[in-house]
Amino acid sequence: GGSAVVLPTPEVAQVKLGVIQATTNHPSEVAIEDGLFAKNGLTVTYQVFTSESSQITAMLAGQVDFAVDTGVSETIGSLLTNSPLVVVMMGQDNITDDLYTSKNVKTASDLKGKAIAISSFGSETYGEALIMVKTLGLSASDVTITPIGDDAARRAALAAGTVAGSLNDRGEAAQMTAAGFNVLLPGSQLTTGLPTGAEITTRAYAQKNPNTVLAVVASLIEGLHSFLTNPADAAQAQAKLWSIDLPTATTNVQADLPGWTPQNGR
Repeated sequence: GGSAVVLPTPEVAQVKLGVIQATTNHPSEVAIEDGLFAKNGLTVTYQVFTSESSQITAMLAGQVDFAVDTGVSETIGSLLTNSPLVVVMMGQDNITDDLYTSKNVKTASDLKGKAIAISSFGSETYGEALIMVKTLGLSASDVTITPIGDDAARRAALAAGTVAGSLNDRGEAAQMTAAGFNVLLPGSQLTTGLPTGAEITTRAYAQKNPNTVLAVVASLIEGLHSFLTNPADAAQAQAKLWSIDLPTATTNVQADLPGWTPQNGR
């Protein structure tokens, strides 16, 4: 093997991350808990958000420097504004959510005319909903796509009967089916790619602090590789960061390993 790569000194050592608590944010969880940011010369703090839109709004306001593990719709929409965003790393582009439905919704026909819960319009769950509805032979006008909030809020809406379907992580399958819900369409059956886990900053920040961006990306890529090669450590990191039990974190990690792409951050 060759010698270790030495990264250039970051222009800014203090970095603020905006994160969303989800079951699929393994690269950032490992990077935070295993000290990978510190290894690359960064002191990282993080703020937790419940939606991608609030995450991006905070970044544009200067409250955080990076939006981590988020969708790309906000970036695309920013390109014609005075505050363009850039994707510095693509952490994931395969669909890891399943479409869960209420007890009496067992077919695409049963779902027609009913509501599906997503986090917010333009989010990754919105993209997943559009792809899954089309896969089921329906059109977007056949259902009511409804912004509800994070995973917990969508589960609650499904349980309350506010919606008939919900996009939630496949790691929740045992919990959801035990509660009487159906897995109408597993995301693992889909081959359509969707950028679901991007690392984003403002173009201005990236241009001013390229070495800091490089250090952040290097830390996250190492976290990604660790998740893929040492899932037990990734489960420990998730359990510790979010104060959840290890069996649940292990289930989340094991559910996401099959088919995870890309594996190089591109």
